[in-house]
Amino acid sequence: MNRGAGRKAIFDHAAHHALFLELLRDIVEMFKVEIHAYCLMGNHYHLLVKTPNANLGRAMRHLNGVYTQRHNRVANTDGPLFRGRYKAILVDADAYLLSVSRYIHRNPVEAGIVKKAERHAWSSYGAFIGQDASPQWLTRADTLAMIGQRNREKRYQDFIEAGIDPTTADFYNKKKLAPIFGQESFVRRLSDGVKPHQEQPDSRTRLHDVVMGDILQAVAQVFETDQTMILTAPRG
Repeated sequence: MNRGAGRKAIFDHAAHHALFLELLRDIVEMFKVEIHAYCLMGNHYHLLVKTPNANLGRAMRHLNGVYTQRHNRVANTDGPLFRGRYKAILVDADAYLLSVSRYIHRNPVEAGIVKKAERHAWSSYGAFIGQDASPQWLTRADTLAMIGQRNREKRYQDFIEAGIDPTTADFYNKKKLAPIFGQESFVRRLSDGVKPHQEQPDSRTRLHDVVMGDILQAVAQVFETDQTMILTAPRG
């Protein structure tokens, strides 16, 4: 998640929302991350992300950096847009994937913006309940598989409308969020060895992806542009 500097708006109109969604598609393609849920609010956003290649930092730097550049270009402004580095919480997916998905999709309801989550246009909820077409870059299968075998979209909608559970509400309502959200055994295992911000690459990670990503990042820095512009530049 991240928030605008000084709590100022980061999504002023529909064009900004559309731009951000385009960049979500880009980081899925470029960094092989999986987007399992998203919700864009006026001055902040929430993402539920899985990183098989343990490259969350690179993906988020691209997302926030390129969005800031393009937002400033459109708005004719300058300077930082976000309050700082994104906030990341490591989630015990086996226990809390559904709960975090619900928290994200209910964010507009809890904020009093809409009465029904499906009325908020800028979240993945509509795709989860079959109201909207699901973009190819959105991963729904893992979440819906935890609902059951039949009528998954309807059952997921019922789950969302039931409200945020007390455990999840207590976790997110704290003034200082913990870096890990999971069962005690999950938290203890990470606390004893792996630090929350240290991702572990999936065994399927390929050297090619890592090398090409580093090259793209270096070229983008030298020529003061973003990686998308390099990938889409005409050849010849």
